[in-house]
Amino acid sequence: MNESDLGFDLAIDPGPHFIRVTVTGQPSLGQLLSLIHLLGVESETWKVDRVLVDLRSVTTPFSRQEQFRIGEEAAASLSHMEKIASVVPPERVTRVSEKAARRNGANVSVFDDEQAAMAWLREA
Repeated sequence: MNESDLGFDLAIDPGPHFIRVTVTGQPSLGQLLSLIHLLGVESETWKVDRVLVDLRSVTTPFSRQEQFRIGEEAAASLSHMEKIASVVPPERVTRVSEKAARRNGANVSVFDDEQAAMAWLREA
């Protein structure tokens, strides 16, 4: 079984400054939480400690409570990363997951512009 059988696809592309993780499709909340956890395990071996998570093609609507839970999981699984940039469509920027992640110790910023996210990841 691959990711597309689950209703979503995942691509991980290493770069010199950060790793790009692209999620597309309609993952359930449980699938997205599991994915964040697995990325936390996988990222322990990455050569860079910055990640850009592109969620612009995720079509699942998440409630504010679910966004909060996503932020908590990002902090629990990815707090060893120096910077985590999440890119979402402009209408989905709520800062709920960002605040939850930051409150729990992860350096997460949400962007609606990929160029701004990449610039932030490249900052010292």
